[in-house]
Amino acid sequence: MRSFIPLAAAVSLFAGTAQAAGPNLVVNGSFEDTVVGSGSWVNVPSINGWTVTAGPGTGFELRNNAVGTAFHGANFVELDTTGNSTITQSFDSLMTGGSYALSFAYTPRINQPSATNGIEVLWNGTLLGSTISAAGGATHVWTQHQFQVTALAGLNTLSFRSVGSSDTLGGSLDAVSLTSAVPEPGSYALMLAGLVGVVAMKRRKPR
Repeated sequence: MRSFIPLAAAVSLFAGTAQAAGPNLVVNGSFEDTVVGSGSWVNVPSINGWTVTAGPGTGFELRNNAVGTAFHGANFVELDTTGNSTITQSFDSLMTGGSYALSFAYTPRINQPSATNGIEVLWNGTLLGSTISAAGGATHVWTQHQFQVTALAGLNTLSFRSVGSSDTLGGSLDAVSLTSAVPEPGSYALMLAGLVGVVAMKRRKPR
């Protein structure tokens, strides 16, 4: 008798694969590409993958175990540099109409009130959710935030902006991730072909 995969298991495998997230599309999402010594911080004019697009703040304030610790890796970025700033990354190869999962980690600055710790996240210029802010305690308390976004035709932009008091003390960001919520059409075709093959095997009678 020929062996075969049960149809229910094949359908389950297909569904599980369809829901699996793809690779992170954000370049330098944890801000690790710039070397920062442990226990120190730097304000640099540029970093890989990101640009400063608005606000009185200039450069990127990167920290490594200085006034807090990272959520992932060693570095994290504080958005209120020399003042409130907006940082942006653009994507030019997303599937039009495709659904993408956006996630990131946020923490208020240690020992600072919520009025100075606010940040906002925007997709193609549209605010996602509401302002994120909290009062800082004695240590960093990271919280993860997730949104579902849809890609438009052409260039898509992801932005984070500091909206608290513009006083060089503000909320921090780390572990930014953008992944496809569904496989590309080619992956669907492969999975469908495999499923058809399994069904055909099930229907064949043993000799």
